[in-house]
Amino acid sequence: MKRLILVTLTAALTFSMNISTTFAQDGPPQFRPVEMWVCSFKDRKDQDDMNNVYEMIEAADGDVAYAAWQLNSFMTGSRGQNMDFIYLGAWADNSTMGANLENSWQNHAEIDEAWEEVVDCQGLMFASLRIQANPEGADGSEDFLLAVRDCNTGHGIGNAQAVAAIRKYNDYRVANGLTVGTFVWFPAYGDGNADFDFKIATAYAGPRAWGDAGQWFTDNAAYRTRNAIGDGILECDEPRIYTGTTLMDNLN
Repeated sequence: MKRLILVTLTAALTFSMNISTTFAQDGPPQFRPVEMWVCSFKDRKDQDDMNNVYEMIEAADGDVAYAAWQLNSFMTGSRGQNMDFIYLGAWADNSTMGANLENSWQNHAEIDEAWEEVVDCQGLMFASLRIQANPEGADGSEDFLLAVRDCNTGHGIGNAQAVAAIRKYNDYRVANGLTVGTFVWFPAYGDGNADFDFKIATAYAGPRAWGDAGQWFTDNAAYRTRNAIGDGILECDEPRIYTGTTLMDNLN
């Protein structure tokens, strides 16, 4: 059951300017809960069958502060070979998540049953922190591209220092003409065997925006600034690129 086994499964990525909140001006950091399901179609099932399940989810969650997206592999290397798609869902906050899950378990068991007939999935949860909101026109209302990197902090470096470095590089980009949605996802629930400290997700409105960002990076030799800021603080692997489709968005 998709929702019932949420915190007991393993494995696994999100998008939209709404998917995570920023560090609060006063008090502790504020995060949004994000569920991720890495899915493969069952025999003789396909996207049309999954779209029917999505319609059931939207009908049940239409009044909930919740959003959902589907990601498909674009440039993901071997990581994209053992799945058909990734389902992402985000709630406005943890209390909303708890109330929504309770309602789903008690009143909408048919959704879990339909889900299980179509796909096999593994899932986990992230605590998502927004570094930079998406620019206007990249608010999740249309298809998009998402770049995701796994990152580890340097020896003796804490997550707070790493996030400060990520913010510093983001400030450099914005000051020099590039604004892209940037989010940090921290593992929250799963099997406890994550080989990364967090993921950095960067959202682009589409292929043109992705290409323009790459050209900006080249023209400004931005790798020099990025490497100088992150030296000894964090190390990230090559980004995987996914195409994304917004399924529903009640977070606006």
